Amino acid sequence: MQFSKRSDAEIFYKAIVSEQELWILQECTDHFQVKLMNASCNETAYVESVRAFIQLIRKRKMLGWMEGILKFGYHFEDAEEIQRILEIGQEFEEKPPRGIRLPPIYQYLRSYIQDYLLIKNVVVFDELSALCLENVYDFLIEYTGRVIDEYKQEESYQMLVDSWRHRVHYKDTGVQLLHLVDDNGLFYFHYEGNPISESEIKLYMKQYPDPSIADLPLEWPVTTALVLAPDELIIYSDQSEDSDLDLLMRIFEEKASWRPKRQFPF
Repeated sequence: MQFSKRSDAEIFYKAIVSEQELWILQECTDHFQVKLMNASCNETAYVESVRAFIQLIRKRKMLGWMEGILKFGYHFEDAEEIQRILEIGQEFEEKPPRGIRLPPIYQYLRSYIQDYLLIKNVVVFDELSALCLENVYDFLIEYTGRVIDEYKQEESYQMLVDSWRHRVHYKDTGVQLLHLVDDNGLFYFHYEGNPISESEIKLYMKQYPDPSIADLPLEWPVTTALVLAPDELIIYSDQSEDSDLDLLMRIFEEKASWRPKRQFPF
């Protein structure tokens, strides 16, 4: 196995010796090579080689291939946008989102590499990786498109969060303080201790209309705080991780404070 870069050779070598140490890494005049020490181990070496090449391509090539498609296939130019899309691509690899069918790129890569190694005694990685990209290019375009869709949804959601943040910071509804207690559910109270009713939420939605909150479900725990937009929100909870409470802290920023549940006054 020949490599033009030491880093590629080392990644491949570390991957392939994780099962059995049948290989040696050598530096030659113009390349690096990973060589099988015992030809009688060809069957085992074949299986290990396929796995190691998949791992190497995943680590060294996949993001570069996607970046090229983003720039030249989808015409993205902003470096921060490209970086975020690539990050989402990595997240997809670790945990694909539910309901989204992604093309099985690594299955196609595995199949191609298996066939390629059967007919090659000497494998040049630069040549192999170029052929792999050619073989899965259409599928990689589809995969990148799905990642872009996720990025656009994330971008739209961030714009919505920004509009909510603008509302609670600049919309004067006359509500000075809300208490929010986490007690087997999230419950809101006015500063004097009166619980907030559903009819009251609907009234505030009519009196202080805003497209960003118009279609929010009343049962969503965040809705009440967004609709009433208080000058101060005090959260009483002992939960260290709660997505709704984290979102409220992000939206209200310095207007929100977090206290232990035992300090809830009512």
